[in-house]
Amino acid sequence: MELKCSQCGHTGDKVDFRFLNHADSAGVQCYRQCPQCHGAVFCEEMEEPEAYCGNTVWGTSGLRGRVFTRPRPQKEREQEG
Repeated sequence: MELKCSQCGHTGDKVDFRFLNHADSAGVQCYRQCPQCHGAVFCEEMEEPEAYCGNTVWGTSGLRGRVFTRPRPQKEREQEG
């Protein structure tokens, strides 16, 4: 499905326009962001699903499941040792 930005006139595939948010809580209308002017574009999501070319589950990355800790300050290390 092709979308056209009403602000700058850029035309592109729906995949190129980043999903922003749903226009209403229970409907199929949503807002997507134009890749050129970053303006909001109103569209309907009831079309066919967008093509996803990744090899992992959508929304996951190599950071999933990792535990991040901050480095301990020098003062804490001196008090322990």
